[in-house]
Amino acid sequence: MYPKKQNPEQQPTKPKQKQLTVSVLGRHMKIACPAGQEEKLQNAMLELEERVGKTRYQPGVHGAEDVLLMIALNLCNEILELKKNAE
Repeated sequence: MYPKKQNPEQQPTKPKQKQLTVSVLGRHMKIACPAGQEEKLQNAMLELEERVGKTRYQPGVHGAEDVLLMIALNLCNEILELKKNAE
């Protein structure tokens, strides 16, 4: 009726996670990051900080939500362009 309990030696091992704290627009968050991927996350944060700096003072952009929404829309547009060019 119940699934058999697996032997601990047979259970798949999960990759180790590290907790990293990131800060965006004054908000601090803890993010789980697979061990060995810290540099990629750091590079992503640097890219985000650069985009925040370029976006936050544009006319019509007010507050953190607007900044992040504009960045998200621009990223989606870039992804769509990359997909289109890859075809």
